[in-house]
Amino acid sequence: MDLTIHHLRCFLAVAEERHFGRAAARLHLSPSAMSEQIASLERRLARPLFKRTSRSVELTEHGRELAPRARLAIAGMDEVLDWARKAVDEPCIRVGLMVSSPRFREIMTAVTDELPQVRWQIRQLGFLGCHNALTDGEVDCAFVAELGRNPAPAFDSVPLWEEGCVLVVSDRHPLAARDSVRLADLAGETFVSVEDEEIAGHWYSALTSAGVAPRLLPVSRNFEEVLELCGAGQGLNIAGESAPATYARPGLSFVPIVDSPPATTSLYLRRERRSDALDRFVRIAAGLGDPTR
Repeated sequence: MDLTIHHLRCFLAVAEERHFGRAAARLHLSPSAMSEQIASLERRLARPLFKRTSRSVELTEHGRELAPRARLAIAGMDEVLDWARKAVDEPCIRVGLMVSSPRFREIMTAVTDELPQVRWQIRQLGFLGCHNALTDGEVDCAFVAELGRNPAPAFDSVPLWEEGCVLVVSDRHPLAARDSVRLADLAGETFVSVEDEEIAGHWYSALTSAGVAPRLLPVSRNFEEVLELCGAGQGLNIAGESAPATYARPGLSFVPIVDSPPATTSLYLRRERRSDALDRFVRIAAGLGDPTR
């Protein structure tokens, strides 16, 4: 039986909200992801936890018995995390990363020089792991890239930089030979996307706003998987214009998109358990991320 604290957080959110949609919004998950977490928990426990109807969600007897135990387990895990953070002499900052970039490396180089007493951990979280890692306290902050300017409301966020966008495309695709493209040129194309429908819809909303209904192939969890599938000709992708500096490889082209909204990278933060070292890190990152500096 393989249970996680995330399973229990999802269970308590639904138990307290009595609504899958509100519980999903509370943890910044899609309703489908929340439903899968609850279904997974019920399979692992071999017990139904909720009575579902078209109008209501109620706890079963098993669900009522689990609720106080889940609260104790979550409180215990938070105690362990607090203890672990205090158990070392030097402060530790755990940095989550959605995708890498030259600007991210510039910031990390600067903060390691300016905060030599801090022990740093960098965790590659991909497209789907940043929100969960922040919610569960697995990282203290995360660099999150989004298309446009619409940060997730569940976290504090500090916008760091904006950049233009490029089309990621196989060298064999006709668009690869273009000097630039417009969003309207992408009508009818298939886009390699992430497995979470809400995240995918948010990222590709620029196409929808431009009157282009994107055909999404929801198969990837991180940018490395996206690149492999684009290189194999399975579809296209939209990325920040700095992507070639880190991810260029044979068989791929990066074509500027002249009318795309900018890709915005923000530093996401949990709203509790801040430290002086983390506050200093945020100030340094914000100063280096500001393109007007």
